[in-house]
Amino acid sequence: MFHVATVLYFVVLSLALLALVASTPFSYNNQNLWPDQCGGMRQSPIDIDTNDALPNVNNVLSPLTFHNYDTLLDGELKNTGSTVEFVPTPGASMAVSNHIYDLQKIHIRWGTTNVGGSEHQLDGIQHAAEIQFIHLKQGGSTAPDAYSIVAVFANVITMSTSSTVWGELDPPPTAYLGTNSISSSNYQYDDLLPLLPTSSPRPYYYYEGSFTTPLCTERVQWFMLKDNITIPAFFLAKLRQVKREGNANSPLLTFNFRDLQPLNARNVSKFS
Repeated sequence: MFHVATVLYFVVLSLALLALVASTPFSYNNQNLWPDQCGGMRQSPIDIDTNDALPNVNNVLSPLTFHNYDTLLDGELKNTGSTVEFVPTPGASMAVSNHIYDLQKIHIRWGTTNVGGSEHQLDGIQHAAEIQFIHLKQGGSTAPDAYSIVAVFANVITMSTSSTVWGELDPPPTAYLGTNSISSSNYQYDDLLPLLPTSSPRPYYYYEGSFTTPLCTERVQWFMLKDNITIPAFFLAKLRQVKREGNANSPLLTFNFRDLQPLNARNVSKFS
């Protein structure tokens, strides 16, 4: 009888904890309450140690080729409660290793200050922000490499003008589930990427990882570009006025990067 009572106690306790997690609004302040699925062996983000990055032996890694990134920005800017994302009109894509990945969303990650807001780190250094281009593999939504995310570190700059691609995305929607329509006549998708190196492919770091919000699905290839972009301080300040998941009285989403995850048995490779 004692054993039955003990089992029932732990069952009730487990159900209560699950109910607590389910009823807790999403927050980067309570990452310890994220679902068990976020505890796998190939989780993201990570700290990329450039000294340990493996060279591209036998050309296993291939260049990234961007298609229709030279078309004008067109789509919707949304507040999802965990980030501000740009959902483009279909058409842009990326090709790597003879596979084509369609651009689905562009996510922005930021911090409470201009010192650090990127999810990934490079040699222990966190950048001001991180832009993530999320691509879905054509015909392979359940494959281990179903998603390819091209991520770009952003450094902050102080500027008084909004005559940049960031001015085109200004203001970001502050209300949870708020949406702004974007139809640019001046800026393209590749204006959110670093300048293309002269007559050479974009250099990057590569590793196998996951999404960085629940359920933290482990079907992601990460391509961390070595070159950075700049993001104006005024835009970051407005991002910190975005409200997180909940209602009109929800707290502000002052930062939205996940804690670093262990590398475990994975390797990080480098291209060029």
